[in-house]
Amino acid sequence: MWKDFMDLPRGERIFLGAACALLALLIALGGLWQYVYAHDRGPAEGSVVVDVAEDMTGSEIGALLEEKGVIRSARVFRMALALHSEGSALKQGTYRLRRGLSVEEALRALRRGTVAFETVTIPEGSTARQMEAILKKAGLPGGEGFLAEASSYAPLPYMAGPEKAAVAGEGFLFADTYDVPETYTAKDICDMMYRRTDEILDDDIRRRADARGLSLHDLMTIASLVEREARFPEDQEPIASVIFARLRAGMPLQIDAAVQYALGETKPELTTADLEVDSPYNTYKRTGLPPGPIGAPGRAAILAVLAAEPGDYLYYVAKKDGHHVFLKTYDEHLRAIEDIYGNS
Repeated sequence: MWKDFMDLPRGERIFLGAACALLALLIALGGLWQYVYAHDRGPAEGSVVVDVAEDMTGSEIGALLEEKGVIRSARVFRMALALHSEGSALKQGTYRLRRGLSVEEALRALRRGTVAFETVTIPEGSTARQMEAILKKAGLPGGEGFLAEASSYAPLPYMAGPEKAAVAGEGFLFADTYDVPETYTAKDICDMMYRRTDEILDDDIRRRADARGLSLHDLMTIASLVEREARFPEDQEPIASVIFARLRAGMPLQIDAAVQYALGETKPELTTADLEVDSPYNTYKRTGLPPGPIGAPGRAAILAVLAAEPGDYLYYVAKKDGHHVFLKTYDEHLRAIEDIYGNS
């Protein structure tokens, strides 16, 4: 081939050499463009809210995205609009965009149109009923009927225990901060929240639970009890240890938070009559775990359960500051109550 090339007239050799060089340059430039368009991302992290007004030009949108850290280069953004004729496809609206996107990813997000949303925070330990109240207060249409949807919501096998839970999705709708689109139905919100739970229950957590002989349902049930009982992180693992010790001994768990769940309200102090409520969640009247979680446990509570081992402590008493003291015998338990609260 090289001999054939050299046998060509000098003018043709120069032309072909220049054409090959130009082709190589074009291929290189095409590769460089593909990289800066589809793969080059800035170092920024997190997300930002971006308002794209109706009268904004493509250049103005690109400058705004660069300023907010969404893309690295407004110039590349403008070139992409020119090359792909996408200026008219961009839609006005309010967007929450991840920082550090490529230009291609940013354009794809802006083509989807307006995304109106509300940011809501679901505190750890929240019940589905409390979640519904938070969503309604935020003015989200999906808040209407959320509890009813959660009551029958169990798309994954591990959400179902051996007994029927009062609310099937209880404890499996993860407590977190969410940007909830206003178009989301109650089911859409449940889907978003349970997917977060499934992410939290990663391979490591599942392996550790399996090694302890804990089903994911039991893990989340115990973690929910710990979440609702412990006001401070340092009390979570010791409380879980007491729960395991009582389960091992065949003792009723006597978890006040479970009784409050059975009552449907959080009371500052339970009465003797409250402890007689007829409910499978009344852990004073039955042994073993309740039918399911009593709220949404956080990741720390889940890890505390996995770290806890049954020990000698079978009782705990909440002090007035919310911390707990842990006791081995019922007599120690009674003395601790008297020491903390007196005879009243």
